[in-house]
Parts: sequence; structure tokens; C-alpha cells
Amino acid sequence: MLDYLRAECYKMLRRSYLWIALLIVGGLELVLVLLWAWLNGDMVNMTASTAFTMVLYLLSMGYYATAITSDIVYSDQYKFNTLKNEVAYGIPRVRIYLGKLFASCLLSVGACIVLLGWYALLCALMLPGDGAVLEAVKVLGFALLCAFPVWLGSQALYILCYFTIRGSTAAVILGVCIIAILGQMLTFLSLIVSLPAPALADALLAARGLLLTTPLENITEAIWDWSRVGWAWAVGAGWCVGATALGLWCFQRREIS
Repeated sequence: MLDYLRAECYKMLRRSYLWIALLIVGGLELVLVLLWAWLNGDMVNMTASTAFTMVLYLLSMGYYATAITSDIVYSDQYKFNTLKNEVAYGIPRVRIYLGKLFASCLLSVGACIVLLGWYALLCALMLPGDGAVLEAVKVLGFALLCAFPVWLGSQALYILCYFTIRGSTAAVILGVCIIAILGQMLTFLSLIVSLPAPALADALLAARGLLLTTPLENITEAIWDWSRVGWAWAVGAGWCVGATALGLWCFQRREIS
């Protein structure tokens, strides 16, 4: 498994797609911080600590960033048909699936560290301090502690979609729809049935609490609520285990051609 994982990491690090994506996001971070620094004055007072806490409002982007990291790891399978060659060569399907899942998770964690580190450096160099940087870093760390498990859950979901659906575009669309739309659908259905069937409405709302996006809702109002952390980790672990089990089951029965 370790040799296969090293091979996957080697392949993804050699893809220009990865470095182009990092350069684009890093460039957007630079433009944003430069804009804040330029606007600073009598009307605007954007300090480094305030800029750090602004990340809390962007945590939901992590659900869709994992679609990119999944695509970086997996999309070449369709372009060069390497999945068929790996199966024909005799590599166990469990090793193939878990190798790509672990590689995409490592890539997600590494990219997150690099981009957050670059953003923090830009804020520290270009924005004035106000003595509250340490507290802002603690708040951001708490929010990331909630976000990390559900991001990994979304990573497992996208890998499931890639292994189940032939075609990277369709796989991404399915994953995005599950993450972005399922919660709204459950809320809408609960409103429809709330009068004729209140028990069913309560069940739908309870099911909504198990979605990947729910633990990060109103996260700015739940700072230092450690039950939110436990909730996020339970939801993220559930999706990781469930999506991986379903993906392995489907991949074992899939005919590779």
C-alpha cells in the first residue's frame, strides 16, 4: 500500500494542473490582501487579525476545493485509461481505491497548509497589527478543527463519485449537487410536510443534521462550542466510512473496460 501511495503522490506532484491551481488561488489571495491594504484608511480599517477571521466566512469553499484535489488525483484515469491497466496488472482493487483516496486527502491537507500559510504571511506583511492576532489565530484554529473532518468527508464523497461514474465532469456535478442541494431539499420537504406530518418533518430536519455542510453553518456564532467540534467529527467520520465502503463495494463489482 505504501509503495502504491508513494507512486500516486509522485504522479500528482508532477501534474502541472496542481501547480497552476495553487498559483491561481495564491494569486487571488495576493490581490485580495493588496486590495485591503490599499483601501485601509479613514473609512476602512482591515487589520491582520480581522483578515484572519475573514477565513471563517470562506470555509464552505473547502467542500468544492476537494473536487479539484480529487480531479488532480483521478482524472487521468479517463484520459490515459490507466485504471484498466492497473486492474489488469493485478493490483488489488482495494489498494487502488484506498491509494487514490489517501493521496487526495494528503493533497488536500498539503494544499490547505500552503494556501493558509501564504495568506497568513501576506496579512502579516501588508496589514497593520492590532494586538489581537493571537486571539484571531485561536478562533481560526477552532473553526478549522470543525471544518477539517467534513472536508475529508467531502473528499471521500468525490472519490466515490469518480470511481462510480465514468466521466470526471459528471462525477464532479454529482458530488457538488449532493453537497450543495441536498440540505436545501430536506429543508424544503420538511416545510411541505410540517402540517400534515410533523413527525416526518422533524425526521427530515434531523437527517439534515447529518449532512456535511450542516456543522459549518453559522460557525461564527459557535466559536468555543466544543459540541460543534464533536458533531463535525462524527459527521465527517460517518461520511468517510460510508462513502469509502460504498465506493469499494461498487468498484469491486464494476467492469473495467
